[in-house]
Amino acid sequence: MNRKQEIFARSNAFREEYRASTPGWYRGEVHLAFTLLFTGGVIWYCISKIGGASWMEWTYVVAPMFLFGNWAEWAGHRYLLHSPKSLLKPAYKRHVGTHHQFFSDQTLDYHGQRDWRALLFPPFAPVLFVLAALPPALLLGLLWTANAGYIAMLTMAAYFLMYEGLHTLSHLEHPLLDRLPLINTVRRMHVLHHNPDFMHTRNFNLTFPICDALFGTSDLNKGVIGTLFNGMSNEARKPEDQAKLAKQRVDRAIGTDATV
Repeated sequence: MNRKQEIFARSNAFREEYRASTPGWYRGEVHLAFTLLFTGGVIWYCISKIGGASWMEWTYVVAPMFLFGNWAEWAGHRYLLHSPKSLLKPAYKRHVGTHHQFFSDQTLDYHGQRDWRALLFPPFAPVLFVLAALPPALLLGLLWTANAGYIAMLTMAAYFLMYEGLHTLSHLEHPLLDRLPLINTVRRMHVLHHNPDFMHTRNFNLTFPICDALFGTSDLNKGVIGTLFNGMSNEARKPEDQAKLAKQRVDRAIGTDATV
């Protein structure tokens, strides 16, 4: 059995075990509903409080908060969910020990609502993500306008919805998704991230790989714009990553020959 076959077999064995251990009360629809109701509720509440906001309030808050969300997503994924020294040990163990066991680069798809337990972020994740915007939102409300503070909270809640949506699309098998600009980039990068040899070092953005490009954790030798619109191409992949993938292919071929 070569490494590719080993990863495929191990992931499928884990899937069967994980599905069998899923509590009878678990419903993926309820899990998803909480995420949608919480983030949607925050968005609705903030909109109800915003009155006559100027273009400056929208422009000067949404863009920085979007970038802050992108950094928080990247940093949280890299330093909390993929670091053995994580301050959130249970989150690290769940992410690496469950999500990456259930979904490898050979088994990225999911089947049915019960698999959402391994796919969706736990219910505390949207709460923590949105609360991360509370300090800057309060500061904006104090130093500028109340509208600015509510726009900041709204932006972070909307960002988390986008975050879950793009992550879910990365685990769907549909050829149309590989043709959509930006979305195809996210999907290509996420496949490599689920390769066991790269998951601790590459492609930590689950939405648009802005911070991956800025901080050198992208597998591509491109700037931010080039990375965003790279699509499904592997031509600009870093030489060291190409070499590691080539070694994987050789090991797989040797393993296949050994089993013949």
